[in-house]
This record gives sequence, structure tokens and C-alpha cells, in this order.
Amino acid sequence: MQYALLAYSPAEDTDRAARPMPDALAALLDRPDVTGWVRLHADESATTLRNDDGRMLLTDGPFIDSKEYLGGVILIEADNLDGALAIAGEMLQVTRPGTAIEVRPVLGGRFRGA
Repeated sequence: MQYALLAYSPAEDTDRAARPMPDALAALLDRPDVTGWVRLHADESATTLRNDDGRMLLTDGPFIDSKEYLGGVILIEADNLDGALAIAGEMLQVTRPGTAIEVRPVLGGRFRGA
């Protein structure tokens, strides 16, 4: 089964685009059970589109104000939720303090990497 690991960073962690990825995390992302991943720019770079009764509304930045923002998405293959949690736990050990990883099953379809 495919799972998405949604990596959240503290809002004040804005220098990560200039920081190289830790070697330990890069090694984990190279594993065969990781089927794709992306790192995202800081939340200030986002543009949100919203359907407002058929009209498109554009907003600069993320839609919600949060203490954390989505910093990346990692797709993995695991037999079950316990397996996905184990992989996420390994990754969490090599991230910066304050990082959170949400584990969510993928609802069909395939994510295609760039």
C-alpha cells in the first residue's frame, strides 16, 4: 500500500531552502520503499486558489495561518500502517527539532515525480 508522509516544519524555520539536506535523510530517501519525494519552498511562496461558488479566488500565501507549514511530501510503499509508521519514525530521527510527519494512506492513483 502507498502512504504519503507529510513533513511539517516550524513556521520560523525559513532558512531550510539554503540548507543542504542532511546526509542521513538523503540516504533514507534513496531506499527502494521510497517511491517519490519533493521538498517545498517556505509557505510565503504559496498561492492558494479557492472555488467560491464558481468564481476563482486567488490569495498570496497559504490559506491558513499555522504554527507549522508543509515542507515536503514523501511517498512510500509499506505493507500496512505499522510499516509506514516505522519508516516515518526513522526519518523523524534525522530531521530538525520541531519537525512533524503526518502519515496518510494514498487514495488510489499514482504520484509521478518530476
